[in-house]
Order: sequence, then structure tokens, then C-alpha cells
Amino acid sequence: MHPYHHWHWHRGPSRLLWFAFGAITASVWARHRERSEWHGHRNCHRPPIQQPPLSTQTEPVDPWSARGVSRTVNGILPEPMSDEDKQRVAEISASAGDKLVEMSEATLDTVLTTVEVLKAKLAEHRAEKEKERQEEEERRRKDASRRLV
Repeated sequence: MHPYHHWHWHRGPSRLLWFAFGAITASVWARHRERSEWHGHRNCHRPPIQQPPLSTQTEPVDPWSARGVSRTVNGILPEPMSDEDKQRVAEISASAGDKLVEMSEATLDTVLTTVEVLKAKLAEHRAEKEKERQEEEERRRKDASRRLV
């Protein structure tokens, strides 16, 4: 017998209530800490980034470049592509496209083969279950006929 038999020790408020209380407390503490750190270092901030002046040169518009940003890197203008380079890039992109199509076809063939194998296994499993079910019914019929005799 327990010495505290007349005291009923319960868990008190539900665990969900304590979880909510802890979550709220942690959130308030984290926000307070962020706010005190942010306001405590007012002089320690990064100055805003100045936008570069728009170039007055008449550069061709490149659809892949950002608007208003010069195409120069470290003050060096990019060299224009020669016809040979353009042809080589076109050949490489065409060959890459062909390789991508071949890989896609191979992947689809693999997926279809896998699906067919799984379908065959499922049909085989279904046939085995049906066979077992028929055998079980035959056993029950034999047992029932033996009981009647």
C-alpha cells in the first residue's frame, strides 16, 4: 500500500497546454533577443548598394543580361563571336539535343519494361492467390462432407 493513497497525483494541465505555453515563451524570448540585438547595433549596418549609372554607349540589347547593367567585366568588353564559333556552338547544341532525346527514349523504355514486369508479377501473384483460394474451398468441402458422414 502506498503511503500517499489519499493523494491523487495527476499530471496537472494537459501536455498540449504546456507545449503551447513553452512555444509562446520561446517565441517571445527569440523576438526579444532579435530586437535587442538589432537595436543595440544601430551604427553597425551595411550601407545601401548604389545602382551603377546607366551606360550612355549604344550597346546591343542582350535578352539574357540584366537591364541597365553594363556588359563589361572589369572594364573589358566581351569579344563578338565569329561565324566559326557560332557554327560550333550550334553543332554542340544540336548534338546535345540529340543525346538528350536518346537518353529520354532509353529512360522511357526502361520505365515501360519495369512496368510490364511488375504487371506480370501482379498477375502471377493474383493467379496464385486464386489457386490457393480454390484449394481452401475444396478442403472445406471435403471437411464438411466428412463431418456429415
